Amino acid sequence: MSEIPNIPQSRKHRGRWRFILDGPRDGPTNMAIDEVLALGCAQDWSPPSLRLYRWTVPTVSLGCNQPIHGDVDLATCRQQGVPAVRRPTGGRALLHDQELTYSLALPIPLGSRSVLEDYQWISHCLLLALRKLGVTGILSHGDRTKEEGGGLCFLSASRYELTVNGRKLVGSAQRRLHGALLQHGSLLVEIDHSAWNTLFPKARGLEARVTTLKCLLGRSPSWEELVEAMRAGFEEGARVQLEPGGLMVREQTLVQELVAKRYGTHEWTLRR
Repeated sequence: MSEIPNIPQSRKHRGRWRFILDGPRDGPTNMAIDEVLALGCAQDWSPPSLRLYRWTVPTVSLGCNQPIHGDVDLATCRQQGVPAVRRPTGGRALLHDQELTYSLALPIPLGSRSVLEDYQWISHCLLLALRKLGVTGILSHGDRTKEEGGGLCFLSASRYELTVNGRKLVGSAQRRLHGALLQHGSLLVEIDHSAWNTLFPKARGLEARVTTLKCLLGRSPSWEELVEAMRAGFEEGARVQLEPGGLMVREQTLVQELVAKRYGTHEWTLRR
C-alpha cells in the first residue's frame, strides 16, 4: 500500500499506544479484555492499545454470529477438554494453541472509513512484523468461495489477509464495537493438524491452505522474538510509539463483569 491513512486517536493519546504484553489467560477472559479495551477507547477513558497474548489451554473460538452446530464438534471438544468461546468479532472458527494472538483497539468515529481500509493498514503492520522475523508475505486479494463462507478460519483468505506462498499465516477478525475499532487475530507458530481435523468437521484440505512460522523458518521463534517483531512492525507501520502498560483497575472490573455475564456463559457461547 502506498500510504498509511490517518489513524483517529484522542488528542491526549495522539501518537502513543499502550503496549500490553499479557500472560496466558482462559478464553472468556481473553475475549472480555479485548472488548473492554475497545469500550475504553470509544469512551476515551483508556488509550489506544495493542495487546499480545496467549491461552492457558488450547481453546476453540467462534465468530460472534457463527452457527456452532456443524462447524465445531462439541462432543469431541468436551471429551478432549477443549473449551469453546465466542468472540466479540465476526469471522469463523479456529483453534488457539501454538500461536501469538494480537488485539488492537482504537477510537474510530462512526463512518470515518470502511472496515476494509482499516483491515488493509493493520495487515501492512503485520507484514512489517513478519519481515523482522525473515518472512516475506503478501496481502491476499481474497479467495473465499460460497462454500467456504462459514466454518473454519484458515481454510481461505479474505481480502487483505496475510499469506505466504499462497497459504494463510495470519487469521484476523474486525468489528466496530461501541464506536471503536477492535481487531484481533492469530499468527500461527505451529499447528497440530490432527487436533484441527478432530475438532472441526470441515477441516479437510486445511494442510494445503495454511502455513506456520515453523514451516517457513525451520524453527519456532521464541515468544520474545515474536513480541519484538510485532512491536517494531506496528511502530513502523502505524507511526506510533508503543508504551508498555497493563490493565487499569476500571478495566479489570469490567473484564470480570463481562466474563460473568457473557463470555463465561453457555448462553453466549451456544447462542447460534
